[in-house]
Amino acid sequence: MSKKKPLKQQPKKVAIPQKPERDYHLIFIGIIIAIVSIIRYRLITIPFERDEGEYAYIGGLFLHGIAPFKDAYSMKLPGTSFMYALLMLLFGHSNSGVHLGMLFINAVTMFLLYYSFKKIFNPFIGLATGTIYGFMSIGLVFDGFAAHATHFICFYSAIGLVLLVDYMKSGKALKIFLFGLMLGMAFIMKQQAVFLILFGAVFLFIYLKTEKKETLPEIAKKLLLFGSGVIIPYVIVFLIILITGQFQTFWLWTVKYASQYEAVKSLAFIIGYFKLSFGPAWGDYHYLWVLGLAGLVVLYWSPLTRLQKIFTIGYFIASACTLSSGFYFRQHYFIVILPAIGLFTGIFIDFAIKRLNIKQYSAASLIALLAIVLYTVYHSGKYFFSYSPKVVCAIAYWGNPFNEAPEIAKFIHDNTKDTDKIAVLGSEPEIYFYADRNAATGFLYTYPLVEKQPNNVAMQEQMISEIEKNKPAFIVFCNIPYSWLVTSDSPRKIFEWGNNYTHTNYTPVGFADFFKNSGWQIYWGDDMKNHSNDAESFMIIFKRNPPGTAPQK
Repeated sequence: MSKKKPLKQQPKKVAIPQKPERDYHLIFIGIIIAIVSIIRYRLITIPFERDEGEYAYIGGLFLHGIAPFKDAYSMKLPGTSFMYALLMLLFGHSNSGVHLGMLFINAVTMFLLYYSFKKIFNPFIGLATGTIYGFMSIGLVFDGFAAHATHFICFYSAIGLVLLVDYMKSGKALKIFLFGLMLGMAFIMKQQAVFLILFGAVFLFIYLKTEKKETLPEIAKKLLLFGSGVIIPYVIVFLIILITGQFQTFWLWTVKYASQYEAVKSLAFIIGYFKLSFGPAWGDYHYLWVLGLAGLVVLYWSPLTRLQKIFTIGYFIASACTLSSGFYFRQHYFIVILPAIGLFTGIFIDFAIKRLNIKQYSAASLIALLAIVLYTVYHSGKYFFSYSPKVVCAIAYWGNPFNEAPEIAKFIHDNTKDTDKIAVLGSEPEIYFYADRNAATGFLYTYPLVEKQPNNVAMQEQMISEIEKNKPAFIVFCNIPYSWLVTSDSPRKIFEWGNNYTHTNYTPVGFADFFKNSGWQIYWGDDMKNHSNDAESFMIIFKRNPPGTAPQK
């Protein structure tokens, strides 16, 4: 019997691990985030403007345990002030601390936009969105160097988009709740974010109905989960207001007065305001507005899915409504639409390269985006890398005393006790923050006192009463158009009272004069005789007279 020869065993093939492909999109967005962060860091010492001063002062009150709306009135929900309190707690109780915190908020927002749109569309569209948002959101024409509520809206809505993407991938209902929670956080940053909430609800409905084929009862349950997340931040704020006994003030400012502020305006007003604000934005970024419009136009022919197109249009409409709510179109309001501009730009470049059948798609798309970045850096180079923070502040806010406020506040701080209160007759809340002194009145802004709204006279009388009761150690009177926005039919009681009250109880210790051709000049002590009576705008710093002092003659 013959023996079979043993079968020859074939040598086992050893799998050679492949070298992971380098993600150039991730490297690109990392470099862009670093460049934008360097620019922001160079400008962190830029002085606060009015809105920042308000948020910082109220945030400081929160850190001292003072409830919202108790000692400071605002038509804005307290979300942004809470964020300021958090940033000051982490990075320092100063304008530099807040702006450093904003640097990190902005960097995270850029990455989250990149990540979420990468998942919803493709890596290049995500990269374009994060990149273009980053450079435009720090733009001088948008006052992007400041820490505005619109930045925080973008931050929380970007987190929300990441959670939406995670839900679409995992199907976990918790993600829907958290998606709603983040949009609810965006709402308490500024009420205009309600349009992003509506977009989230509508898109969820369409996705669940068309893609997941869920029944209406199933969809209703998930939308209820989304809605419960949305309302939690507002409910928490509302409960704090109720517990601290500030409901009446909260309702007056955030509902009654806010509804008057957002009242319907004439078409001429809307067009005029839009031209005034959009003109500089077009001048600096016309190429990106054009590319964004081109992306909107080619969307119909693009290979994107129906759901992706619905998302794109819905997101753009919601962003545009958030921008235009109230039809004021202030420069920093445009920040909320910048992610949509980046999205449309990415869609156009993606469409153009694919339609031209360029074989090296990745290289061509990155080169196109790099060209946009290089042109932006070249066009805004002096602002990005040369202008000092004070020069930037003067360019952005010419005629406003934001560079001068720290010096005025320091004088007040050095000549008062911690327990002293001060008052500003005008809308310059940054002075309260810099002086580190409590306000003698809750009216941080004086615009409502002279606007055409039913409570203007009552508000003037309340401010007068609060100042007379608290007897501030210093009063700063601001004869600055931007600090009041007085019209021909504005009630004048506050000015008549202010003139008489300061003349009777106070002595001028400082003047600040402004001329269009030379800017601001501050005078103290013996130098006050050099101040001009012909200044186009001016501020007077009054110190309270000692008891028994005769009124000024």
